[in-house]
Amino acid sequence: MHPIFTRTAQQGLTLVELVVTIVLMGILAGGTVAYVVSSTQSYVDTATRNQLSAIGRLTTARLELEIANAVPNSIRVTTPSSGNQCIEFMPVADATRYLGVNFDAASTSLTVKPFATGSSMSGKKFPVIFPITPSVLYAQSSPGPMGAIASYSRSVSGDVETLTLDSAHQFKPGTSLQRLYLGGEPVSFCVQGEKMYRYKNYGVKTSQCTPATAACLPTTPPNRAVVSDQLVNASYTAFEYDSGGLQRNGLVRLNLNFSDGTESLLIQHEIQINNVP
Repeated sequence: MHPIFTRTAQQGLTLVELVVTIVLMGILAGGTVAYVVSSTQSYVDTATRNQLSAIGRLTTARLELEIANAVPNSIRVTTPSSGNQCIEFMPVADATRYLGVNFDAASTSLTVKPFATGSSMSGKKFPVIFPITPSVLYAQSSPGPMGAIASYSRSVSGDVETLTLDSAHQFKPGTSLQRLYLGGEPVSFCVQGEKMYRYKNYGVKTSQCTPATAACLPTTPPNRAVVSDQLVNASYTAFEYDSGGLQRNGLVRLNLNFSDGTESLLIQHEIQINNVP
């Protein structure tokens, strides 16, 4: 018997099928890559926005905490045309009511209700009675709203505290509520380039100091400290101030623009300065 031979047909891809398969795989791969890139970029953008938001919140909270505790009408800001963006104020160390002040002549002392913080205070302090404007306050003239104490020390007898000034000073007439603030040395917040700095321990100056003022603000830590970075504020006025009066509080407006690459975040915030005469 002769063996039976069978012929099997060999199957494969034609050139057209191969090209179509490669094209389809390329489309699928391109779509997958685009999806991954888009998802990754979306994640990066979200992370960047969250980072800017966190920096903005921390910066705003820091400024509000300090500025809200400013001696009324001790706040002064630079004008937009000056090229420097700074805010300066005197922090309140304590507040009370004055009992005995000689408004008719210069004196080296005055009596007040005892301060709450008392012996915990240290360093140079400035008794302030109702400053009308920052220019009048920082002029340090006599008569004027502000005296000076080189080193505060508590002196209380019979629920009356005596403040001894560095030199004889005549205060201007006060108000019916007899409010007296005890201020600390001024501090400043300034936007420089992409950073905001906090300055301290530079004394009381008649004219407001800025980073551009020679030998006015400190240049090294700890008297100059970074508060935040990633600020792009050239198109915005960082600090605006409406002064307080007998019938209204003071108001500070913040305009801070944080930026990273194509992402930016503009924070506009208002801070009230309680003004109790």
